[in-house]
Amino acid sequence: MADFTQAQVDEMIKKEKEKWIKEELKPLQKKEKEYKTTIDELKKYKPKELTKEEKALQEKELELFNKEKNLILKENGLAEFGEFFNVQKIDELDEKIKQFNNILKEKKIDNSYKPDDKHKNTDKYSQFEKNKDTVGMISTKLSKIFK
Repeated sequence: MADFTQAQVDEMIKKEKEKWIKEELKPLQKKEKEYKTTIDELKKYKPKELTKEEKALQEKELELFNKEKNLILKENGLAEFGEFFNVQKIDELDEKIKQFNNILKEKKIDNSYKPDDKHKNTDKYSQFEKNKDTVGMISTKLSKIFK
C-alpha cells in the first residue's frame, strides 16, 4: 500500500479540481447565458398571479354567467337540463338550445303513437278469413246481399 504525504494528496486534489473545472464547469458557464435567455423567454408565457380582487371578480363573473344561463334555460323550459349545456358564452347557448329542442321534437315524433294491425277493428269476414273458415266468409257475403 502506497503512503502519500499530505502535500501529495493536496496536489492530486488540486489537479482533479482543475480538470473538473476545465471539463465540466466551463462548458456549463458558457451555456449559462443561453439558459438565462431561454428562461426569460419562457417567463413571458407564464400566467401572472391573480390578486385577491381579481380572483373575487372572476368568481362573481362566473356566478353571474351561471345565473344568466339558468334564467335563459328556465325561459325555454329546459331548466332541469342545465348541467348538459356546457358553453363558454351566452351566444353559444341559443344555438345549443335550438339543437336540443330539435332533438326533443324528433324523439317526440319517434315515441308518438303508431297504430299497428293488432288492435285494428276487423269485420266478420276478415275474422273468418283469418281463421280460414270459408263457410263463414261466404255466409257474411250472402248476408249482406239479402238484407
